[in-house]
Amino acid sequence: MDTNNTEKEAMLSSPGCEPVVEDEERRRLLWLMAEFFRTIGCTDLKARLPGFMPPPVLSGTIEDHRPDFTCRQSDSARTPIILEIVTPGMVEDPAAENRWSLLSSAAKLYNAELHFVVPKWSATRGAIDPVLKRRLARMELTANRVWTV
Repeated sequence: MDTNNTEKEAMLSSPGCEPVVEDEERRRLLWLMAEFFRTIGCTDLKARLPGFMPPPVLSGTIEDHRPDFTCRQSDSARTPIILEIVTPGMVEDPAAENRWSLLSSAAKLYNAELHFVVPKWSATRGAIDPVLKRRLARMELTANRVWTV
């Protein structure tokens, strides 16, 4: 077997590329956001949830990643949204940098909005959104919106 194929298969089996989110906390937040965007009339909903078509894998120079959720807004331009769920344990995870950079690059490429979703409060960390916003600023990434749910 070709080494490149082996590496590609390993990437596709990594948590960032799996078709369905396995982490319960992330899955709960993702269900909430998928239902919200469906309710407000967004179309072409793709989510890493059972019963949904998963978003396509984005090819990166270092790693490939699958967004947690994508859709098109109901505005006249049908503006795409790329959405990432961030749990308290992920907010400071160094492994997230490549993923978030790739999602940001894809958002720019496709004229999409980049949204992040965090829980309002964590018993261990307190408010998550200021921590995420500081981290994104250090990485020089701009989110169109950080949802606190």
